[in-house]
Amino acid sequence: MLTLTGLCHGFHTDNRTVGQNTFTENLILLEVQDINQYGLPEVKTLKVKLSKKNMELGLNNVWNQYKGKAVSVPVFVAAWASKAGNAGFDFYLSGDGKPQNFEITPSKAS
Repeated sequence: MLTLTGLCHGFHTDNRTVGQNTFTENLILLEVQDINQYGLPEVKTLKVKLSKKNMELGLNNVWNQYKGKAVSVPVFVAAWASKAGNAGFDFYLSGDGKPQNFEITPSKAS
């Protein structure tokens, strides 16, 4: 299982319109640190999508309890491609959908 580790910003809902259709995306926002193409640390906010089943189980409420805390989120990656020629990937909540236990330990100097 793949996990993303970062600072939880809780549950968020986005509405987006494609053509004449409006979609509601249920998301967990996660602030992570990554290394950019220049080798410098960069802070990004990633969105992890919740399924209809996740919403029915009330997982949006679970994640709001972790707002402002460091968490490890179980995810799976889904690739997509559009008719317009765009491509990308989305993160979806995986497993039981709850934060995984983790412990950050400082690395030892050699």
